Amino acid sequence: MGFCNDKEYQEFIETVSDFEQLLVRSGIKLLKYYLDISKKEQKKRLKQRQQDPLKQWKVSPIDMEAQKYWREYSEARNVMFARTHHLTAPWTIVRADDKQVARINIIKDILFRLDYKGKDAELIIPDTNIVFNYEEIYLHNGMIEP
Repeated sequence: MGFCNDKEYQEFIETVSDFEQLLVRSGIKLLKYYLDISKKEQKKRLKQRQQDPLKQWKVSPIDMEAQKYWREYSEARNVMFARTHHLTAPWTIVRADDKQVARINIIKDILFRLDYKGKDAELIIPDTNIVFNYEEIYLHNGMIEP
């Protein structure tokens, strides 16, 4: 969509993993979440935003244009996963068609991954059908939207 040129994209995709590893080595807890929304759900949400006067401010021309490029965006996402998923900073996928369930499970996942006083890990286990670590096979078996 013209937000960067090819040279800028290549520079980013080639250096982002090194940057993430630098952050983690510096003591930062880096969590990367990809909210996976189906094309059908995204279309429904955009329509609701257009029709609801209180949500119309959320709609931009980019949103409408993006639906036309679903396949291209999915391919770019797949490249992003392949190039930026690593042990130091792995991608966590969140099935996000149901906003409330997705949000609760992201909170549970964050709390599960962090150490803090009084933590009761049994109470904060996220639903692994909603939140799960990225694996390439999930691009092909339906776990991640095509």
